[in-house]
Formats: sequence, C-alpha cells, structure tokens
Amino acid sequence: MIDTKTPISHKPTLTQSPIVPTLRRMTLPMVGGILAILLFNLVDTFFIGLMGAKELAAVSFTFPVSFVLMNTAMGFGIGTATILSAKIGSGDRRSAKRICTHALLLAVTSAIPLSLLGIMLQSPIFRLLGADENTLPLISDYMNIWFSGLVFLYIPMIGNSTIRATGDTKTPSIIMALAGLANGILDPILIFGLGPIPALGIQGAAISTIISWFVASVAVIYLLAQKKKMITLEGFGFTRLRTTLPSILHDWKAMLTIGIPAATTNLIGPIVLGMLTRLVSGYGEAAVAGYGVGTRIEALAMVVIMALSSVMTPFVGQNFGAGKQSRIKQSLRVALVFTILWELFITLLLLATAHPIAKLFNTNTDVIYATSLFLWIVPISYGCQGIVMLIGSTLNALQRPLIGLTINIVRLFLLSIPLAYIGESFFGLKGIFIGISAANIIAGIGALLWMTRQLDSLTQPVSTTPSQS
Repeated sequence: MIDTKTPISHKPTLTQSPIVPTLRRMTLPMVGGILAILLFNLVDTFFIGLMGAKELAAVSFTFPVSFVLMNTAMGFGIGTATILSAKIGSGDRRSAKRICTHALLLAVTSAIPLSLLGIMLQSPIFRLLGADENTLPLISDYMNIWFSGLVFLYIPMIGNSTIRATGDTKTPSIIMALAGLANGILDPILIFGLGPIPALGIQGAAISTIISWFVASVAVIYLLAQKKKMITLEGFGFTRLRTTLPSILHDWKAMLTIGIPAATTNLIGPIVLGMLTRLVSGYGEAAVAGYGVGTRIEALAMVVIMALSSVMTPFVGQNFGAGKQSRIKQSLRVALVFTILWELFITLLLLATAHPIAKLFNTNTDVIYATSLFLWIVPISYGCQGIVMLIGSTLNALQRPLIGLTINIVRLFLLSIPLAYIGESFFGLKGIFIGISAANIIAGIGALLWMTRQLDSLTQPVSTTPSQS
C-alpha cells in the first residue's frame, strides 16, 4: 500500500506560482505533446499507405470509430482533471489520491466493455460506414487487435490528465513523445518484417499501436504510483467492497458529469465538419481537397491555443478549489489577450503565404485556388475561435461543462451550418468560407461578452465530491 500521507508534489501549487510564467511553463510542453499525437497519427497513415490503396482505405474506415472512442477517453480525462485539480487546490490530498485511483479504475472498467462491444459489432458498424466485402476482412484484421488493446489507450489518456491536474504538463508530453517514437520504430518492422520478424501487414500496424500504448500505460502507472504518490489502495479489497463501492461510484459520477459534456463537445466538431464537407462537395473534388488541406492547416494553426486551453483546466481548477477568484480572472484575462494577439499573428502569416502553402500540398490549380480561398477567409476568425476554446476549458474547470457545450452547439449547429448555407447561396464556395468565419466571430464575441458578465457568479464554489475515507 502506498502511503497516503506523502505529499502529491513538493513544488508550489498553481494557487501560489506567478500566473504568466506558470501558464507559459505549462503551455510549452503541451504544444510538444499535441504535436507528438498529430505525428503519431501521421506516421501510422504513412506506413499503412506504403502497403497500398486498399489497406489505406480499410484503415480510413476505422477513423470515425477510433475518433469517437479516443474522444470519449479525452472527455473522461477532462472530468478527472477538473475534479482532481479542485481537490489539490483545496489541499485535500487524501481525496485527490483516491480520485486519481478511481480514475484509473474507470479507465479499465470502461475500456473492457467497449472493447468487447467493438469486436462483436464491428461488422455491422463498418458496413453502416460504407465498407464493402473487399475491405471488411482488412478492417477486421486491424480492429480486432485495436479493440483488444483499448485499455492501454484509456489508461495513459486518463492517467496523463491526472498528472496535468497537478500542474505538471511536461511529463505527459514526454510520455506521448516516447509512445510516438516507439510506434515510429515498430511500424516498419512489424508491417514489412525484419530478419526473423515476419511481415504482418495491416495487423503489424495495429500491434505496433498497441505496444506503443502499453509503453505509455506502464510509464503513467509507474509515475503516478512511485513518483507522484497519487495511487492509494486504501479501502480496496473484497472484504471492504460494500464500503468502497459507493465511494467509487460517487467519484465516477462527479467525473462523468463533466466528462460526458466535454466528450460531446469534442465529438460535435467532426459531425459539423462532415456536414460542411458535404456542402463543399457540390463544387467538385478539387474544392473538397482544398477544404481538407485548409482544415489540416487550421489544426496546426490552433495548436498553441489548444495547448493553452488544456492548461487552463488544471490551473483554473486548482484555484477554484482554493477559492482564489482573482487568480482565475487574471489568468483568463491573460490567456484571452495572448490568444487574440497570437492568432492575429497567425492570420497575417497565412494571409501572406496562403498561395505558396497551397502549392506545397497539391499542383492542381483548382485545389490550390480552393485552399488559398480558405486561408484568405477563415483564419480571420481564429482569434474568436480560440476565445471559445479557452472559455469552454475554463467552464469545465469551474464545473459548468453544460454551458461550454451549449456555446459550442450554438457556434457549430446554429451559426456555422446556417451561415455557410446562406453564404453559399450568395457567393458560392467563397460564401461557405465566409459563413464559417462569421460564425466563429459571432460565437467568440458573444461568449466573451457573456463570460465577462457572468464570471463573478461562475467562480463561486459549487457542490463538489466530498472527502471520503
């Protein structure tokens, strides 16, 4: 049993450290971690593509399913980080250790049934997504292994969130970078074979992914147990199950109350992206290709703000638990000003380089035009899009996730889609991009005005998970 009296961290908490240096110190490693995740997916796609178009198409069918499951884990992680950071900020280390332990238990107990359901239902799921008899066997070869190792994805995703809740964003980024490195080394070896290792093809890609997740899982559990001292076995055991189970279920309810809306927020973005892609498809394959390139560049353009938004959850959460309203307000003010200035710089950069960037991705003049058009119009709204992201993360940390979810539903469903259709009716493809940009601007300004008026009431304490022994 690990001593629950051992401090979680000997470093100054996020309720004490200077705000600007602390946010900067936490954000920079997060940028590296996010880029590592993006690179992880890129490496997989690259090596699978070398096998052939059929294998690449088969794995492409798996993206929607894997995306849903990954975002579910991310949502659980956000819920965990929110509740845990508040406990750390309040100084309740005993409850913090218990919540961390219960979060890892949630990772295992949620992943196992999802794995079984995925294996049993994969055929009808992928038929529904449009897979035919030629691709289904390849999909099965890949996903049987992928589903079997799902628990090794959930453990590091939720475990890394618990580490970030302490204010340590460097360690989770290193873990993801190591997992990405392991995947990059193993992919070509297991896919194409090396020496006595046979070529396993698409199954090798899945095995490589699982091994990489396993490496991350071992690292997370070791760090939480031995370095952070955040795992406690106090109260566990069959003889004490009757008294332990209510505590576990209570903590899970608190995590999921925030985690489910957070996961939903992450999932509605791709749904709207699909709807907008369908609208763009009316202008041909070149327009769709250009839009696809534009959205990928957008992901890179928003990496820094994505990192800063992730950092706001533990920072605001700890200060919320400590009742330090002034630090919450100041950190949000600093983050919003930085977001506007940073994305203004990114916008000017993309406006100046849109055409050369577009030519890097494709030589087709129609694709270049569509990509350039996107980069001349949509980045103007990136600052406001960043505002929505920051406010959403802050609301999660303040344990008001449904408000953040509502803001994103308004931005994506009530603004982006209608305005894109209206813009298309007047200006064609250009109008679609104008509609997307206008939706981001309206949502960002609206969210900022609302948050400014409501921040005092939002930072008042709400009912949180009570300390239990």
